[in-house]
Amino acid sequence: MVVCWLVGVVAWLVCTTVAAGVIVHTASVEQLSSFDGVVLWYGSSGFLCALLAAAVAALAHRGPHRDRWGRDAVASLGGPVAALVANAVLAGLQPATDWGGFLVTTVLSLAGAVAGWQLGRALRPSPGSRLGG
Repeated sequence: MVVCWLVGVVAWLVCTTVAAGVIVHTASVEQLSSFDGVVLWYGSSGFLCALLAAAVAALAHRGPHRDRWGRDAVASLGGPVAALVANAVLAGLQPATDWGGFLVTTVLSLAGAVAGWQLGRALRPSPGSRLGG
């Protein structure tokens, strides 16, 4: 389960770093100063990064316990949710946090994590099939 969490956190960090670079080089200051722009840029990148992190973590979850719904959810969603909690703590330490934009992007990220978990479950090979065989 720890491997799944690490895979999820690493995928989230890589995706978030790439997304931040895209936002810095593409979005205008006017877009990032409006609520709609924050939701568009940061919300969509948060959704996609959480989706990717949870899907990769779900695909990394192996063993006899992945068919158990609760254990699979904890393994797949642990990394992305831990990253979101760390992000929330860092945002709370900022003196002037825009809580409306932060909450919307966090909800979008959580929705992306759940969608990624379901995508990872759908992409898994069935128990009776073998890859490459």
